[in-house]
Amino acid sequence: MSEIEIKCLLCGTKTKEVDDINFTATIDTREVIITRLTGTRCPDCGEEYLGADAIDKVEEVTKKFRKPAIVFKRKVTVSGGRRVIGIPEEIDRALGKKENVNLWLEGEKIVAEVY
Repeated sequence: MSEIEIKCLLCGTKTKEVDDINFTATIDTREVIITRLTGTRCPDCGEEYLGADAIDKVEEVTKKFRKPAIVFKRKVTVSGGRRVIGIPEEIDRALGKKENVNLWLEGEKIVAEVY
């Protein structure tokens, strides 16, 4: 790996590129550790700085552990031979006149993007 011209904010030493940074985040009292991130490290004091790709990875991983403020529970019913989920009134009002939806699976979650 090549050196990047970034100086340590703590001691001023030129940092070096690394690919073994561990990042710990606390989300809703849960500790999440993300390993093998890229960035730079100060060879003198050990201070680490995440690179842009690593920050994107941290955001992607931590987003999976966050829960929405309000969760609506709905029973899946069958209508005309198809499975149906009712949209809560509060969400329906917030959506306004939007009538189209993209649906996809993320693991065992159904994600809806309404437009």
